[in-house]
Amino acid sequence: MSTDPTRFLNQLYDNNQPRYTNQPGSLSDWPVWSSGLKAAVADSIGLKSLQQIQTPLNPVRVSSEDCGDFRRELYQLTIAPHLMTQTWLLIPGVQVAEPAAATEALPAVLACHGHGYGVRAIIGLDPEGNPRQTEPDYQKDFALSLVRQGFIVAAPEIIGFGAARREEDTHGSPEDSSCYSISTYLLMLGLTMPGLRVFQALRNLDFLQSLPGVNTDRIGCMGISGGGLVAAFSAALDERIRAAVISGYANTFRDSIMSVFHCVDNYIPGLLRYCELPDLISLIAPRPLLIENGRQDDIFPIQAAERALLQIRQMYALHRAADRIESDFFEGEHQIHGDKAYPWLKRWLS
Repeated sequence: MSTDPTRFLNQLYDNNQPRYTNQPGSLSDWPVWSSGLKAAVADSIGLKSLQQIQTPLNPVRVSSEDCGDFRRELYQLTIAPHLMTQTWLLIPGVQVAEPAAATEALPAVLACHGHGYGVRAIIGLDPEGNPRQTEPDYQKDFALSLVRQGFIVAAPEIIGFGAARREEDTHGSPEDSSCYSISTYLLMLGLTMPGLRVFQALRNLDFLQSLPGVNTDRIGCMGISGGGLVAAFSAALDERIRAAVISGYANTFRDSIMSVFHCVDNYIPGLLRYCELPDLISLIAPRPLLIENGRQDDIFPIQAAERALLQIRQMYALHRAADRIESDFFEGEHQIHGDKAYPWLKRWLS
C-alpha cells in the first residue's frame, strides 16, 4: 500500500468547488459575479489592508540620462509608511527633454519584470547599473522594446529583487532574491507577496497618472513570469489598465504552481476557494488581452495555457469582444517573445 499523499491532494482539489468558477451565463450576471470575485481576490492577497495604509507618493527623481532615442530616469516613490520603492521611467522620442514639456500626451505601459537580478534586466543594464555588454536574459529587454514603440514605460523594481531586497540577501549573487523571507513574513501577518507586489503596481499606476506627459486613458501593462502574475492580477483588479500582455504565466494553478516547483512568492492561501487562474484572468474582459506562452515552457505548461485561453475566450464572447483577446503561442521556452505583443499594444493603446 502506497503512503504517497498525492492521490489525497488530487482528491482535495477535485472536491473543491470555487465560488466563482461558474462564470456568468449572461451579461446581466456579470456585475455581481465580477465585483464579488474582485473583492474575494483583493481580500485573499491582502490588498485591501495594504491600501488602507498607503501614503502620498512624494516622487523624487534620483537620476536622468539621455540614451539617444529615449530618456531613462530613476524615481523614488513612497508607497506606504517606511516603504520606499524605485521605478525607472523610460521616455521616448519627442518627450526626451521633460514629460511636463510635452505637447501631446503619450500612451504608457507598466512593465513588470520576473525573477532575476531585478528591473535592470529589462532596461538594458547589468546588475551594477552599467550598459549590459552581454545578451539579455529570458526577458529580452522588453521595457526597451516598449519605449521604442513610442510608449512611456514605468518599470518598477519589484519588491524582493535587486535594489528592493532585504539587506541580508544582498551579499551573494545579484540574482539572489528576498522572495522567501518576505513571503513567509507576510504570510504570518495574513498578507501575501502577490498582494504587496500588486499594491506596488497600482501605486505605479498612480504615479503614471500624475505625469503630464501620460495619456491616462491609454495605460497598459506587460509582465513576464512572476511579473506576469503582477500584470494579470493588477489588470484583473484595476480598470485603469486598458490593455494587458501576460507572458509566461496564464495557465491553471493546478498545472503550474501546484504541479511544478515554483517560488513561494506565487502562493496565496485559500484563493482556490474562490477561483482558478482562468476565472481571475477573465476579470480583464472586455478590455484587450494578449496571452503569450512558449510551447516549450516547462514551468507554465502549454497544454494548460491553451485550456485556460479557451475558458477566458468564453468570457470575451459573452461580452461580444472576441476581437479583443489574442494569443501568441510561439516555439520557445519560458521567455518574452514580443513579435505579436508590441504591435498589438500599439494598436490598442495608440
